[in-house]
Amino acid sequence: MQCCRGRALGISVAVAHGVFSGSLNILLKLLISRYSFLFLTLLQCLTSSTAALTLELLRRLGKVDVPPFSLSLAKVFGSVTLLSTLQSCLTLWSLRGLSLPMYVVFKRCLPLVTLIIGVFVLKNSVPSVGVGAAVFLTTCGAALAGAGDLSGEPVSYVTAVFAVLVHAAYLVVIQKTGHEHSFGALTAQYTIAVSASPVLLLCSFASLDAIHIWTYPGWQDAAVGCTFASCILLGCLMNFTTLHCTYINSAVTTSFVGVVKSIVTITVGMLAFKDMEPTTLFIAGVVVNTVGSSTYCIVKYFETRQQAKYEDLEELCGESPPSGSPTPTPQLDGQQPRAQALQNGSVPAMPAAADSTKLTEDYIGVWRLLKHLRFFRKEPPIHQPQ
Repeated sequence: MQCCRGRALGISVAVAHGVFSGSLNILLKLLISRYSFLFLTLLQCLTSSTAALTLELLRRLGKVDVPPFSLSLAKVFGSVTLLSTLQSCLTLWSLRGLSLPMYVVFKRCLPLVTLIIGVFVLKNSVPSVGVGAAVFLTTCGAALAGAGDLSGEPVSYVTAVFAVLVHAAYLVVIQKTGHEHSFGALTAQYTIAVSASPVLLLCSFASLDAIHIWTYPGWQDAAVGCTFASCILLGCLMNFTTLHCTYINSAVTTSFVGVVKSIVTITVGMLAFKDMEPTTLFIAGVVVNTVGSSTYCIVKYFETRQQAKYEDLEELCGESPPSGSPTPTPQLDGQQPRAQALQNGSVPAMPAAADSTKLTEDYIGVWRLLKHLRFFRKEPPIHQPQ
């Protein structure tokens, strides 16, 4: 039952991460393309500040179990904070110059990079043949689709490549930190938000976003304000589900969640924004990529079932009688207890046999001790005449 609950939690968190991440990408592209909103550093700063203030308020009210911010806590999540901030900046700059479908294609290379970094950083074992085949198909599909659209800005392509590398490192470091420390995903988000907010605030003033935002003409449209607020809220939720999904699943699984939800994102990007005409190469790449994603889901399903069988077997072994109280065996007529002990002791691989042998040795030791004490009592009368 506990294993089933754990799998249900992992699936639900992965689905939530896909929904929040896909919705955020669509709204960000809508804000940038349709409303010409280019104050991305300020948007990132407000997202981080909102998460920090909300979690701090909930912590003081006792609604969440989060330790207070400290330098030791910031040191634990220092690398995660740096990679998280850098990854968000690169993602926003990639969306600024690339079409949404093309950006999603780059993100579909994330599982391969995450798998490679995980093998070297986390010292993970070599993945199974099924997982390797799924990652290979996914990456080939992304490369095939990317060859069908080269209409974006060259700087955005370079930024997207770095965004994939940093994002993969971010997921792997999250998993590594979760294994080494007992802090949860909520504590990680709280520490990252508090640590990154002052830096992002300085960056927003340095880029003049915090100054030019007041003269932005789009505030007269109520849809801009609603979209802007929704991006901040979805950004907070996506950051939490990213951490939580990586904590309870793995970095590779989190990266594949983005691949699965990208099918919807690509469809919405082509239909809503019309910033990219689908070519034959692009459609073929998306199909191959989707086959790779489906293969990964099927392989992980069977691997999870196999792991569940091993866990159930361990639980059954744990419920067996303890080795200190072996199950009594029927004694034949005329058979002595010593013969029974020797018979049990003839099988050294059985825990009960080892305990029976130990019990026999203890009995002999006690008998010798009593015999020694009996002889010790007879010694004074013998030595008394001397």
